[in-house]
Amino acid sequence: MSNQESNSKRIAKNTLLLYFRMILIMVVSLYTSRVILNELGVEDFGIYNLVAGVVVLFSFLSNAMVTATQRYLSVAIGKGDKKYIQSIFSTSLLSHLFLILLIIIVAETVGLWFVNAKLEIPVDRMYATNVIYQLAIATTCVNIIRIPYNASIIANERMSFFAYISIVETFLKLFIVWALVIVSGDKLIIYSLLLLFVTIAINIAYWFYSHKYLVANRFVLRSDKKLLAELTNFSGWNLFGGLADVGYKQGTNIILNLFFGVTVNAALGITNQIRNAVFSFVSNLQLAANPQIVKSYAAGEMDYFKTLVHRISKYSYFLMLILTFPVILNIDLVLKIWLKNPPEYTAIFAVLTLIFCLIDSLTGPLWVAMQAGGKIQLFQIVTSICLLLNLPTCFAFLSWGYGPYTVLIIQIVITCFTLGVRLVFAKYYLQISIRYYLREVLFPIIGVTVFAIPVPLYICTVSNGYTRLLFTILFMPVVCFIIYLCGTCQSEKVLVKHLFKTKILKRR
Repeated sequence: MSNQESNSKRIAKNTLLLYFRMILIMVVSLYTSRVILNELGVEDFGIYNLVAGVVVLFSFLSNAMVTATQRYLSVAIGKGDKKYIQSIFSTSLLSHLFLILLIIIVAETVGLWFVNAKLEIPVDRMYATNVIYQLAIATTCVNIIRIPYNASIIANERMSFFAYISIVETFLKLFIVWALVIVSGDKLIIYSLLLLFVTIAINIAYWFYSHKYLVANRFVLRSDKKLLAELTNFSGWNLFGGLADVGYKQGTNIILNLFFGVTVNAALGITNQIRNAVFSFVSNLQLAANPQIVKSYAAGEMDYFKTLVHRISKYSYFLMLILTFPVILNIDLVLKIWLKNPPEYTAIFAVLTLIFCLIDSLTGPLWVAMQAGGKIQLFQIVTSICLLLNLPTCFAFLSWGYGPYTVLIIQIVITCFTLGVRLVFAKYYLQISIRYYLREVLFPIIGVTVFAIPVPLYICTVSNGYTRLLFTILFMPVVCFIIYLCGTCQSEKVLVKHLFKTKILKRR
């Protein structure tokens, strides 16, 4: 078996593990959120989400740092330099300890003042609020310590441990929910305290696994100022890009509120939940492939590197197409089953959001490819400016009297433009041919989409309700066959035939 075949099988195995993890977490989360709301009550549940927002507040910085750590570790692993791996891990852990110190200083000064002086919280719950605020700070700090270990496990492609420990964490949180039912006392404080204990326990598991199975993950207290500066610089540019991404999404939400009020915000909030749900499926495929993209670049295997970028882009779109097609064609029924009485504009928002997700699924591998190359300063500046163009454009169109759904059409158009910008950067910095990308990625997905649309549209004209939903779902295997015929190259067809013969026919 060739090394590339082995890597492809590892990506497939890791993807399946991550899917199993995601589905289980989603099911448990839906159950636990309902029980927690019942046990804490609306007021305490609102207080917890408000105060624990400190975790979300610092997530931008944490996410930027985990991306930088994972990238540098993947490069070092690709080169096979154990001393460099240890140096990166130690420097990363040291930088995260400095981050924790910064968070504590800010949280215990400005943050504490804001909680006590500005938040609208009942007087009789101020003591509990301050207690859970301190517990939230502690939980945030413990989570940040985990980041280098988490990044290292993903960079080493130990997805089995990553998936299993996430499942363990989910069941421990389920145990917390059951404990809330039977314990007495201030359940808000008890809930926050138990969450901290679970976080500490999971951190211990990460530490134990890393020290036992990843020998290079040993902290050495020595300062590599050059590497620390590189990590900080790389994290800073990723932070800039992350802020732009969140900025245009939240800014669009505010602009809609200015023109149309909270009802439209509610509709957009619902569609964002749909966006997060469908994107989580594609993100698992990309999470499993990302380390291989970075490692292949670091090892100088440029042909395999480019092939991975093309294939993961294409497969991400196909996976998103299979997921979103039935939802788009049955959006009114899906919303009625889920929400009974969805707010106005929810259906059109959801359809446009899913189309946005289809296009945006292509950008992930290109983004990771640029991360692998390391030259991201100008890339982050230009793509961030492109994303932020959503804000003045949306404000202008709404001022001219266009409907609220216009903002999502603008997002789709700007995402297409930004995809082109990413391709130009990939060509200039990574020698990824735009012509080859069009032939290997864009033309196949356009062909599959064109051939897949007519029959479902005909089904929509002759049926409705559950009958339409059933026929649409039953048509999905046909879409898979169209993907095989029109969306795969000859080498991919050979691989599919081989897997079918060895995995399916062999069992009969």
